[in-house]
Amino acid sequence: MPTNFYLPVQKIGEPDWIQKLTTYLENYDIECEGLDSGGLQETEARLEIKMPEAMWEYYLYFGGIQSSDFMYNLKKPDEWMFLADTNWSFVKLYFTLPEISSMIVFSESPGNDPVCFDKVSGEIYLFSHDPLQKGKIFQDFTQYLIYEIMETEKLVGDSDFAEKEEEITEQFLSADTIDYALRHIKM
Repeated sequence: MPTNFYLPVQKIGEPDWIQKLTTYLENYDIECEGLDSGGLQETEARLEIKMPEAMWEYYLYFGGIQSSDFMYNLKKPDEWMFLADTNWSFVKLYFTLPEISSMIVFSESPGNDPVCFDKVSGEIYLFSHDPLQKGKIFQDFTQYLIYEIMETEKLVGDSDFAEKEEEITEQFLSADTIDYALRHIKM
């Protein structure tokens, strides 16, 4: 019989979020490991940016996780780079420098498209090669984390999540100007 699904974290930084997420992940045998703050500071200095606070907190406590079931394509901060400096040829061919200059690649979609955060707003964008388009897929890193928790639950969970997915998506993954269609087909 499936268990009752609950979202362990609703916002990075909420009370006890670290313990709640740790308990949830360890329940699925996902070993939690953080990263050194010095390495995060080095990334900020190298890229001349300030990481969004929620992203900093996540990486500090969970950025060292290596799991095929959770945050699989998430890059370590020392692998981050500006989208304009990457080898994705379609990006330079089809997008203008102003469109990509503030984008930092921190992950890849399952189809190997760059997933970036805007260094100014913290919003998360996907640059797709097929279909060829750019779209905002998450308002912030907390939404990205919630999405990844939902994907983990689909993959390894034994809960009634499927019955609640639409409600959770609407409540926690909605925002103005999100390209829901692109997120659905590419993530």
